[in-house]
Amino acid sequence: MRIRKTTLWGAALAASLALPVAAVWIWHHSWWSLIVFVLWTIALSFAMVAWQRRRHRERCDKLLTHAQIATIRTLSHHRHDWMNELQILYGYLRLNKLDKAVDVVDRIRERMEQESRVSQLGHPELAAYLISFRTVCDTMRLEVEVQEGLYLDKLPLEADRLSRTIIGLVNVIRFRASVPLAGENVLKLALSREDVRLIMVMQYSGELAAAGSITEELEKCLADAGQMAQGIEPAEQSHNERTMVIHFPLSA
Repeated sequence: MRIRKTTLWGAALAASLALPVAAVWIWHHSWWSLIVFVLWTIALSFAMVAWQRRRHRERCDKLLTHAQIATIRTLSHHRHDWMNELQILYGYLRLNKLDKAVDVVDRIRERMEQESRVSQLGHPELAAYLISFRTVCDTMRLEVEVQEGLYLDKLPLEADRLSRTIIGLVNVIRFRASVPLAGENVLKLALSREDVRLIMVMQYSGELAAAGSITEELEKCLADAGQMAQGIEPAEQSHNERTMVIHFPLSA
């Protein structure tokens, strides 16, 4: 409705130019009609510029509001997760189970290190997507593991294209994940570099809708950016578990 309203307003401003044009055509021998046409055109130009600036400012304000809301939701989810970990740690300490408390501390430390590596991936769009994933998806949990010292902006490849491809691959699983009858859906994503290629391992455990065509859709999303390895699903995996390995070649 807002887009239609602004479009009609812009069309009305442009159509108003027909009035001075008609005056010039009817009174083409009069000098005042030409002056009216020039002044009208100048006023219309200023009005169009002001209108475009207002639209641009409104779009920027809307994007800023969405970004702020997403940031608040992300921080809220992380605060909830850290509170749960601290409560578990506090419980073990009260029960004097120091070995269990040490395990919790190690788990917190490892998680903090992984989140730090994700935030320093070298591509803001991908890092923001992975960190804020919980705010946009409630059908599966995403766990990300990044090799130490891996920075996408320092690799010999197109970081923007790689970022869009990885987001697209995760979204393929995200949109196919269905609400499980028991437990939860979990996608583990691991990024590492090996010689002249970047390797991404996707391990999914849970329910998937139309699971038979998932490989085809992933390959379609890959296009020419990478290649999916064949014969990678261990025989002992159940029908609710699958592992997908994708190779992204690095130029020399």
